[in-house]
Amino acid sequence: MEIVLSTPAHTDVSISKLDVPHPSTACFVSHFGDWAGQKGDYRLPLPDGKELHVKVYEETYNVHWDLESAINNPLGHLFWDAFHWIVIIGAIVFLGLVGLGWWLVSKRKGATGERPAAQ
Repeated sequence: MEIVLSTPAHTDVSISKLDVPHPSTACFVSHFGDWAGQKGDYRLPLPDGKELHVKVYEETYNVHWDLESAINNPLGHLFWDAFHWIVIIGAIVFLGLVGLGWWLVSKRKGATGERPAAQ
């Protein structure tokens, strides 16, 4: 834990599975994270609000710490540690609203009997 917490947030430290016990035996909770080819994710909220995040691979664990716990503070985690998801969701909502607006305008024009201009 000391090694991981001495690195900047979100910096993965690769640890051999032979050197440490499985996260589930060390009070980590099975959870989820951005998919990066891992076989599983485990999290351990810390008393100061940070969280250790373990990604399980074939021979290693990749471990980093997050500024906010995804377990105890999901919205804070989304904002501080996974902001890219806010951008992606915002873009999808924006495009959905543009599409809805376009559809509503086309339906309204169809209901009023307007026809597209001849070319």
